[in-house]
Amino acid sequence: MDPIVIVGGGIVGTALAHRLRDRSRPVVLYERDALGSGTTGDSVAIFVRHQSSPDRPSQALRERAWEAYEPLVEDGTFSFERIGTLDVARTDAELADRREATAALSGFGVEASLLEPAALADHGLDPDAVAGAMWTPNDGYLDPAEIVQHYAREAAESGVAVETGTAVTDVRVEDGSVVGVETADGTQPAAAVVNAAGPWAPTVNDMAGVPLPFRHNLGPVVVLGKDEPFSFPFVQFGDGLYVRGEGRSQAFAGSFGASYDEADRLDPTDSRSVDHDFYLEVGDRIEEAIPRLEGAEVVSDWVGVRTLTPDGVPAVGETAVDDFYVAAGMNGLGVTVAPAIADFLAKRIAGEAVDPEVAAYLAPSRFA
Repeated sequence: MDPIVIVGGGIVGTALAHRLRDRSRPVVLYERDALGSGTTGDSVAIFVRHQSSPDRPSQALRERAWEAYEPLVEDGTFSFERIGTLDVARTDAELADRREATAALSGFGVEASLLEPAALADHGLDPDAVAGAMWTPNDGYLDPAEIVQHYAREAAESGVAVETGTAVTDVRVEDGSVVGVETADGTQPAAAVVNAAGPWAPTVNDMAGVPLPFRHNLGPVVVLGKDEPFSFPFVQFGDGLYVRGEGRSQAFAGSFGASYDEADRLDPTDSRSVDHDFYLEVGDRIEEAIPRLEGAEVVSDWVGVRTLTPDGVPAVGETAVDDFYVAAGMNGLGVTVAPAIADFLAKRIAGEAVDPEVAAYLAPSRFA
């Protein structure tokens, strides 16, 4: 029996392998490098119910994902640090947007509130530098390496073939249907192929002849450390700069990167370093608005590559090529939604019923 082939061993690919492990059809997962070594490994690993522009299908995915994570957090399999999210407004216009978002999230049943500037001093911000913030206290961060290894291990123990260090070099299509993939080890026949290749997803789409409008942006991250312990929530500003606490004496300062309109298609294998201007931007923001991080020193840094879609929503589901599925374009939310994406796509592949609103929301065909 030909297997379902998953291309990509990040958090989405391994979550899908885990979800498919008990199906009657065999599953093979190919990862070109080590598991979780791409965008997953570069992630700051935030799980957020927060949305700057709330919509119900996205909230449904987040809640479904947390249903998968929560029991594993409670039994100690996954670590989770609940630090909350502050979506900061620095102008009255931004504050009006945060007020609307707070009302919308509250309507979805999310614990969310609007904080006045004075209340933000307790979270390490300068009240004189901000107009207020939306606060979602139940957000926090996970460890993506723990998640990927757990999903991959349980999948492998159930018979899924997990092949690392094996790049897929071509997707074989005959008469409009997928029939297999090519690797350095030869041809692997396939009943279906799932493109969960993260930043390599556009390349895999090209192999199958599936045009989807994916682009890349860069996400620089600077690790800041202080000698004395401190706490810090996940704080994001309207210009895309964010800071999140890490443990007792560190914080990550990063950027959401270029918008889709300003993004381009990049080579994920290129080496990159954090631009000096970004260090200056982080330093200026700390001086301007984040007194709790004053005196912090740079410990390390890295640059991740994210895959974007035009509308900021992942592309998940079947494509114009029969039995070729895509689960990519996470727009930086892979950790937040991966289990829900896996659950949805596993049902879709099996021909089972799914929420039609979520199916339309995620459908790759929306870009046709």
